[in-house]
Amino acid sequence: MSILYIFRSVIASACLLASTASCTIPEGNEPAPGDGKGQVGYLIGKVTDPSGNPLSKATIYIDNTVFKGRGAEVTSSADGSYKIAMVAGLGQWVAKGYILKQYNGRVYKILLHPENNDSFSQEEKPVRNFQWKLQGQQPDLSLNLFYGGSAELYKDPNEENMNDTENVEFTFQPDGALIDGSQGKTLKFRGGKAGTQNRNRLIDIPIGRYKVTAVYLPTGKALKVKDAWNDDPYASSAIIEFHGTEESYRANQMGIAYRQ
Repeated sequence: MSILYIFRSVIASACLLASTASCTIPEGNEPAPGDGKGQVGYLIGKVTDPSGNPLSKATIYIDNTVFKGRGAEVTSSADGSYKIAMVAGLGQWVAKGYILKQYNGRVYKILLHPENNDSFSQEEKPVRNFQWKLQGQQPDLSLNLFYGGSAELYKDPNEENMNDTENVEFTFQPDGALIDGSQGKTLKFRGGKAGTQNRNRLIDIPIGRYKVTAVYLPTGKALKVKDAWNDDPYASSAIIEFHGTEESYRANQMGIAYRQ
């Protein structure tokens, strides 16, 4: 019996007794990161930005589907590749990822989109690629979560009408580059109908700084707006940014107040 075999057996036993997902076992003959070819004992893959270019310094980690809790994690290299050594015999895993991005003096935590969201075992030679997306729904459709930011809508308390937010149209004109450095484009959004989950909320807006205006469609009348989470006065337009990690309960959100 070889010394390597004994060493690996001891490590595997310790990991199982501790029920920990952070133990790793070297397998030898390691795969070339980012070559798309998996190997037993490792999770490998590549991370790209919204334009498909390699994305470095992204955090990729694994969760075990039985032993709940975050497992081993790594950061992607300069060519976007990553590699995580896994523990044999612990069943199925899922891979997740995120980036921390500084933008306009704030830090944003942005989840990465998995090319393949299926669980896997270390014997399957798993390959999981990720991409940073500015917009789009996250894989678990039951959660109604999106990669873009959201805007909470606040009708002025002194405003008696305009309870139909589906008829209030908000225009977002980028004020500078978006968080990924792209120029973005002018977008229009409306609130949801009464009784829907997004009645007072706009969803899936690419993170950026925007000049926001609004109009009430039944009358065609322009509305006054402001950042709902500061003391600025109402105006015909307002420059509004998304909050970052400085306020976790408002992360990747902005607030828009409006009135006639």
